[in-house]
Amino acid sequence: MELPEPTPHAREHSNRVAEHIRGEITASGGWISFARYMELALYAPGLGYYSAGARKLGKAGDFVTAPEISPLYGQTLARQVKQVLEAGFDEVLEVGAGSGALAATLLEELERAANVPRNYLILELSADLRERSRDTLAARVPHLLERVAWLNRLPPVFSGVVLGNEVLDA
Repeated sequence: MELPEPTPHAREHSNRVAEHIRGEITASGGWISFARYMELALYAPGLGYYSAGARKLGKAGDFVTAPEISPLYGQTLARQVKQVLEAGFDEVLEVGAGSGALAATLLEELERAANVPRNYLILELSADLRERSRDTLAARVPHLLERVAWLNRLPPVFSGVVLGNEVLDA
C-alpha cells in the first residue's frame, strides 16, 4: 500500500511544525519529554494537528468515529451511563469530545430517560474542537448548556463516569 504524496501546502505545513519542535528542543537544552513533543505536534497554536484549522473529524476529515456516523453508539452508551448515574453519581467527564456528537447524543438520551447529569465536563485541549463541540451542543441541546463545562485539565477530584471515545479513536 502506498501512501499519497502530500500536497505542497501540507509539506510546507509539516516543515513548519518540525521547525517549531526543533526550536523547542533547542530552547530546552537539547531534549523535550515525549509528552511535550506530543503536545506540540497536536496542539501548538496554528500548527498542531488539532490546532491548525483544517477539519480532522468527519467524512471530509482524516478520520471518522462511531458517534459521527450514527447516534446508535451514543444511544447505547447512554444506557450504561444512566446505570452509573442511578447508582448515585451525578457527573460525566468526557476526555477529547471532538465535535461534541457523542456528548449531544448522550445528553439527549439521558434527558429522555429523565436522568441528566448535574455536570457534563469536557476536557478538550484543541480550541477548534472546543468550539465545534460547543456549536454542536448549542444546536442540539441548548437548554442543557448550563450543565456543560469545558476544562483545561483534569479536575483534582472527580466521582462519576469517565468517557474517552474520541481520544482513544484518534
